[in-house]
Amino acid sequence: MKAVVLAGGQSSRMGQDKALMKLGERNVIEYVINNLSQVFDEVYISGNHSDYPDSKGIIKDVIAHKGPMGGIRSALEYCKDDIFICSCDMPFFSSELIKNMLQRKEGNRINVAQYQQKVYPVVGIYPYRFLDAFTKSIEKEDLKMMHFLQQQNASYIEFSGEYENQFLNINTPECFKNAEILIKQLRS
Repeated sequence: MKAVVLAGGQSSRMGQDKALMKLGERNVIEYVINNLSQVFDEVYISGNHSDYPDSKGIIKDVIAHKGPMGGIRSALEYCKDDIFICSCDMPFFSSELIKNMLQRKEGNRINVAQYQQKVYPVVGIYPYRFLDAFTKSIEKEDLKMMHFLQQQNASYIEFSGEYENQFLNINTPECFKNAEILIKQLRS
């Protein structure tokens, strides 16, 4: 299994590329790459920019402007393997949580994280065998991840309060301020 950081979004709520924003001493995406690298030998970035930090490689969208559906589909085609996906805006997602997901996954199914009844489609395990299903959904312009997960009978891996900060995604300037506070707390 290979790991892929989804970094192809527009960052419209943030107003700038959130993956490259400095959080403490590193870019947000570097935290995600580092955490994934503790578990996976190969970590790729799915995005359309070439200025992202070192990884195994950058996967460009095969079909542009299709959101997470397009990024995951492109990553499956590129890797030709099952992939573990994590969004570039979740710097606190730990290697322990990743290992926990891998231990609890249901074979031959899409497995995504769920925290406090909220499903995180951009944190999960996507088997290669779903490449055609992604392609068909994109061709129909059916790009809603939750709809796709329901159609594919995905498994939801529930996490509890001990993982609270790990599900913080940095989508807005306010979320970024919260992340800055949290990174300072973790360092002290």
